[in-house]
Amino acid sequence: MAGLAIYTRGKVEGKGWRYQRVNEARGVKTGSLRGPFYIRPTQTNGAQPWVTLDAENFEDAKTERDKKERGTELRAENNAGRMLISDAIGKFLEQKRRKKSASTFANYEYILNEFQEHLPTNIRFIDQVNGDVLDRHMKYLEQNGAAPKTIHNKIMVVSFMLKAAGVQAPSKMVELPTVEEEIPEPYTKADLRKLFAVMTDEEKVRYTFFLDTACREKEVAYAQWDDIKDCKYIVRAKTFKTANGEHGKFTPKSHETRAIPLTRELHDVLEERKKASNSKWIFPNEAGDPEGHFLRKFKKIAFKAGLNCGACYTSRNEGRYAKNAVEKCCKDYSEGCEKHYLHRLRKTCATFWHTQGISLRTIQYYLGHKSLATTQRYLGIQDAREIQEQINAPKY
Repeated sequence: MAGLAIYTRGKVEGKGWRYQRVNEARGVKTGSLRGPFYIRPTQTNGAQPWVTLDAENFEDAKTERDKKERGTELRAENNAGRMLISDAIGKFLEQKRRKKSASTFANYEYILNEFQEHLPTNIRFIDQVNGDVLDRHMKYLEQNGAAPKTIHNKIMVVSFMLKAAGVQAPSKMVELPTVEEEIPEPYTKADLRKLFAVMTDEEKVRYTFFLDTACREKEVAYAQWDDIKDCKYIVRAKTFKTANGEHGKFTPKSHETRAIPLTRELHDVLEERKKASNSKWIFPNEAGDPEGHFLRKFKKIAFKAGLNCGACYTSRNEGRYAKNAVEKCCKDYSEGCEKHYLHRLRKTCATFWHTQGISLRTIQYYLGHKSLATTQRYLGIQDAREIQEQINAPKY
């Protein structure tokens, strides 16, 4: 009789975290695989929760799997009536699938899978999640370089899930990091020159699109040639098929269609690019699907341009077998500077539009904000040198 399949979990581009079955066929090398490993035994009540094995290597995982399959370790442990964390996440996501945009749902799914992935192996039920568990997850996020705002948002999503599962006031279980409102810091002209000076021609087109349209990352990733009309980029909802035939959906954050004017120069570049393109996407990856690594590549460009601040420290897990936390400074680590992020290009464009005399109401529409107050928070302080020239201008 064939044994229960053993799975690992990994991040699949464009799909988030997924369980991936390990091929145990003869001749397939599995010696380098490291835990955690998972199995999914069939339960008599119809539920099929994932079970995390204790084994650290694949040979031990097979032995442990075989023991559990024989029933020596997999018998029920008086857990009737207790809700599994995996079931609670599944029910929560199913509710959100019908109410949230595709991008918001994917974000929720990623956050909750990440939370479940890094739970201690003995934490399986909702009633086991307490302040210590949430605090442990916060520390994990912090060690992996997440900003306070990111940690705050992720813990709140976990709290929403716990509350939906019947947990009272989950957000009060742990002290969330303080998120201070930062003054937007648009890129100066000098910094933009340095950034674009080290880019390849391909990179220049991609990040000029970000800079000139002030679009969010996924609004750029899912841009299609059919969205360019009358020298405007039309941000709209769409359904599509990926390169491997799977169905996908994109919905703007505001759930509204909007038209953003392109500069003549960018429009002409895109028209030339379209002639040589065989893809419906403006910025496809090597697999022919929407690009998903804009941020990582942008941070590397900022590092290459010598713009990393040298004050950011990031803890990274390194090592082929035994993972060790290594603290790195952004002066040496290409992806570690918190000063460089795609939304900064968005805020730079918004500030530029404002200084050009475009009305706040129009900028609000271009950015896709529902609130004018949100748009105002995007407007940064002008370049001090430009302001000095304005101050120096004669008053009479």
